[in-house]
Amino acid sequence: MIPEQANLVRIYANANEKWHGQPLYRAIVEVARRGGLAGASVFPVELGFGTHRRVHDIASDYSSFEIPISIEIVDAAERAAGLLAELEALVGEGLVVVSSARVVVYAHGNEQAADLSVADAPVAQNLARRFAGNEGSTEMKIEGDGKRVSVYVGSSDTWRGRNLAVAVVERCRELGMAGATVTRGVMGFGKHSVIHKSHLLGLSADLPEKIEVVDKAEEIDRLLPALVEMLGGGLILVEAVHVIHYRH
Repeated sequence: MIPEQANLVRIYANANEKWHGQPLYRAIVEVARRGGLAGASVFPVELGFGTHRRVHDIASDYSSFEIPISIEIVDAAERAAGLLAELEALVGEGLVVVSSARVVVYAHGNEQAADLSVADAPVAQNLARRFAGNEGSTEMKIEGDGKRVSVYVGSSDTWRGRNLAVAVVERCRELGMAGATVTRGVMGFGKHSVIHKSHLLGLSADLPEKIEVVDKAEEIDRLLPALVEMLGGGLILVEAVHVIHYRH
């Protein structure tokens, strides 16, 4: 079980990096699973550069696997620290980042693991207050301290017969959130420690999917009950962020 206050470890590397003959990202996922960590997800990155300053683009490097990836692992601080010690030997080039996060939900299937009920925060009906300036203005501004909520689900998860990630994005839009993005992973495991992976970056039965939303703290707090209601299984994390610029 993950405690409410946990650590999120992000490893940025290249998909073609190897560790003893196998892809580095797979070795990291296997180490996390053997170490009893709660879960791990591997996400491809569309565009990026690293230590060698070479820009990699998933569109042009797709066939050669010369693409950036990120591996995300969440668990208690002491377990994350143990993983970090092992990563010292695995990750030769790349970037490892650790941040604190609050676990709102960690559940599988119909388990009752949420610490927040739908009644804890009413859903506002009037979304006009989200917009700055005079009535009728369409400019939205976010500056200063905010929150980022990350929702980790499986690609086979559904909400009322529809893909869960798509349903979450649409609910975010209905509630007037500033925006939402979805990223599909290529490998991962969760509470049951079963590894799911794509084949040649193709589709698999249940790949990890991540939905991210950044907004003002009060807006994220307003969104959380709706997310808890929709999530039968998965993980919801909340992190503190500082928004430098957002205009719409």
